[in-house]
Amino acid sequence: MILFITYGGGHAALVAPIIKELIYQEVDLVVLALTTAGNYFKEQGIDFIGYKDMIEASDITVQNWGKLLAIDVPSNGTISIEETIAYLGLNFRELVVKHGEQQAIDLYAKYGRQAFLPVELMKNFLSKIKPDLLIATNSPRSERAAIMAARELNIPSMCLVDLFALQEVQWIGQDGYADKICVLNESVRQMFIKHGRQPHETVVTGNPAFDMLNTQETKLAGLKLKQSRGWDDGKINILWASQPEPAKHPFNDKVGDSTLPRRIEQELRSFVAKHDGFRLIVRYHPSETELFMPQEMVEFSPVNEKVAVVLNAVDVVIVTASTVGLEASIAGRKVISIDTSIFTEDAPYSTMGISTGVEDLDALSLVILKVSKSIRALPEREQLPNATNLILSQIHSILNKNKDLHGSYSCTK
Repeated sequence: MILFITYGGGHAALVAPIIKELIYQEVDLVVLALTTAGNYFKEQGIDFIGYKDMIEASDITVQNWGKLLAIDVPSNGTISIEETIAYLGLNFRELVVKHGEQQAIDLYAKYGRQAFLPVELMKNFLSKIKPDLLIATNSPRSERAAIMAARELNIPSMCLVDLFALQEVQWIGQDGYADKICVLNESVRQMFIKHGRQPHETVVTGNPAFDMLNTQETKLAGLKLKQSRGWDDGKINILWASQPEPAKHPFNDKVGDSTLPRRIEQELRSFVAKHDGFRLIVRYHPSETELFMPQEMVEFSPVNEKVAVVLNAVDVVIVTASTVGLEASIAGRKVISIDTSIFTEDAPYSTMGISTGVEDLDALSLVILKVSKSIRALPEREQLPNATNLILSQIHSILNKNKDLHGSYSCTK
């Protein structure tokens, strides 16, 4: 049996294709969904459990602590209040057991949920369900604790890394943290090796959430969009995937320039006005409230157009640090990153060879011209390996090895 542990957002999207394929293969599995992952899996038709389903969740002490810590949490929020109470209560109880009540209160007051690392809770949980393999994502609390617990119990484990792991490498890079690390690309793999992981432990698989970018269905949809919008007239189509630039970085002291996105857009508008053979397509981030201004050879891509489809209809993609830049690279598009963003170090596309970096907006026009020269000369891109299948191969390798050692592993197909 395989146990998956993941929270919501991109991590749930990463594991969902793997879970669905294993269900098709009739492999026994349990999914522990954290935060908004439950809502995502419900939409995907995937059965799951939560913290509230753990045996200890009904303990009166756990319930009392959970209710106290959740007193300001809305009862009708995205995550059920029962799940929130169980999560807070179980994690806080472990802090109390480990540090004593007063120190636990002080730690929670200072760090909030960042103080949680419920290794003992996960050891008890794993001991009860006895998985043949634990699979978790690169999150710092429950997933990290589960992998640490699995090591203590001699349960094989895999860590699926969604993006670049620039912070997570501090613990995932430690010797013995998970038997196998599945990463996005070779650059991330080399980073882990430099931090001490053995080459055979770290495998480039890609991220299954991005598999859709290269399917025939998506490519055909991109071609149809290109034709329907009149973008198939021989001009080079440039997508500007905008995103907000805050005045201050949310996690450090870096100061940002909130005018950067609009200055980039203006530079691009000026470029297409001066250069025949180019078209600009502007796509604002969902959190931006910009009013699109029409201009010759400047068009608008609304958020209801699927990103994967739009990427298969354009030639060049320009970003600051948006994930769209990574997706564009995976889709085989030329990527230009503006490396003056407050988030450049968080998404180091040019350093990783994903993009051509621009450190001065005055140089953007020249970079576009240079990058565009190679577009028509590129051969048809070979189909990329499917990330879901690559990870499944690693899973079955571990399960088969475990079966040889212990004579059990539930797969009937």
